[in-house]
Amino acid sequence: GNFTTVGQTFGGKSMITISMDVRTAAAVRQALFEEQKMYTYDPKCVPPRIVEIRNVINDIDEQIEEATQD
Repeated sequence: GNFTTVGQTFGGKSMITISMDVRTAAAVRQALFEEQKMYTYDPKCVPPRIVEIRNVINDIDEQIEEATQD
């Protein structure tokens, strides 16, 4: 497949790591972006779920940038 997952625990929270190719990562990033774009950036009003989605988008962006610099 285009991705794999690995389970871990970090700071008492269950964590997963997902490895995927750049094309799949870009598709996932776009889907996440579409999900969050209707919400405000005001930290007082935005749901925690959207904050988490935006953090994942940033992580994906950084990793895509690293992968495409080679």
